[in-house]
Amino acid sequence: MKQGRPFRIKLYTRAVVAVMLITTWCLAALTGFLLWLAPTGPRSGQMPLLFEMTKSEWGDIHFWLSVAAIVVTIFHIFVDWRALRGVIRYMISVHRSPDILK
Repeated sequence: MKQGRPFRIKLYTRAVVAVMLITTWCLAALTGFLLWLAPTGPRSGQMPLLFEMTKSEWGDIHFWLSVAAIVVTIFHIFVDWRALRGVIRYMISVHRSPDILK
């Protein structure tokens, strides 16, 4: 069996979480945009919009996609906590002007 690169679980996890983060937020934004374009008024939630689904069904999908996006975001912060802390420290220390202290 050919020996390839070693499998690094932490790097793989960060990559999967990043793809999930982009995907869930894009889908939540897409369904939100669809709901924004949907007609308003009485009985507007009963007309099929796209893929024979009503406005209220799209609202349910948007809600659950948003919940999933928030959960993935929290997991992303948990996984990349050290990197986030390092970036914040860098931004505070490098971009600090001496005039701020006066």
